[in-house]
Amino acid sequence: MGGIVTDPALPEVTVAIRALVALIFLAAALGKMRHWTVFPGVLANYGLLPDTLVAPVADLLPPVEALVGLLLLPGLAAPWPEIGAAVLLLIFAAAMAINLMRGRRDIDCGCFQSALKQHLTWTLVIRNVVLVSLLGIASLFPGSAGLSSTIEGLLVGGVLFIILQSLTILWGIVPAWRKAPERGTEVGS
Repeated sequence: MGGIVTDPALPEVTVAIRALVALIFLAAALGKMRHWTVFPGVLANYGLLPDTLVAPVADLLPPVEALVGLLLLPGLAAPWPEIGAAVLLLIFAAAMAINLMRGRRDIDCGCFQSALKQHLTWTLVIRNVVLVSLLGIASLFPGSAGLSSTIEGLLVGGVLFIILQSLTILWGIVPAWRKAPERGTEVGS
């Protein structure tokens, strides 16, 4: 009677959080690998690493992100993948925040999570902090989930990932719509 009461939805929530963050890391890693020749320049644009470290970090980061993503999915090594993902997300958030405070909004975030180039915004910093908070919740409940809970959690995490990707694309398109000239107002038409 004096035991901890657990919510029966916790295994699904934990799996969903791990799946969401895993898919984010896997998508980012694949995007960086697809644009491997461009990524060192994106990393250098942050102006936070000495020139001698840009290439090694650019070579190492995508495989590390992929490994973290792959380890998050099954949840077997918990809490280590959650801690690794949280550390990376906090480093990324700090790098973005430093550049935003420097007034450097026009550099690409290097997230490679959509077809569009993403400029630095406080929304990206907040997104990373929210993801770290979610990982903290997931690491509090490392217990294993049954097959149905795992499937439900993976599906929910996948849907959340699709929603996040869609919102990212929409947030990238809206500024372009605002800049586009109105049709039918050209002189001489």
